[in-house]
Amino acid sequence: MSSFDGSASWAEVAASGPPQSEEEVRANPVAEVIPTESSVGSLVDVDSGVSVVPSEVETETQAARIELEGDAQDAKGVAIEEEAIAHEQAEKAKKERKQGANPCAGNPIVAINAISVAGVSVLLMIGACKKRQAGALTWKLVGFWTAGLAAFGVADYFVSSYLFKKYPPKSK
Repeated sequence: MSSFDGSASWAEVAASGPPQSEEEVRANPVAEVIPTESSVGSLVDVDSGVSVVPSEVETETQAARIELEGDAQDAKGVAIEEEAIAHEQAEKAKKERKQGANPCAGNPIVAINAISVAGVSVLLMIGACKKRQAGALTWKLVGFWTAGLAAFGVADYFVSSYLFKKYPPKSK
């Protein structure tokens, strides 16, 4: 490539030039400023015009800035503490909700209900499969089984309600 014709990328144009020497590859040294007592011996207070202030005394602007930074740091600390307290309260409430979500989990009435519903469901499925294989499964039979299942559910509800009143769940 002897000249830039517009179709080459900048990277291609840069790569086509001669390689850089070791000195050109190295970055320029950064000049370091070494502070001495004489260079920071006095500061200028920009608020009250031009006046010289000794280096150990802060200007009014610096004092106000430091005070504002201190107030911001205090407010940040308070906000972090409040956030931690809120997080702890949320975790405590979550734990309480989790423990109180199912107060009847250890109640034998609930276990008996679960076993009876599962048993009736299995019996109905086995009966439906046998009737289907025999070719005797009709909509009329499905309707009767559905009505029987509904009657079982109503009876189970009333029996469970009676047993819950007689044997209430223990609160933790």
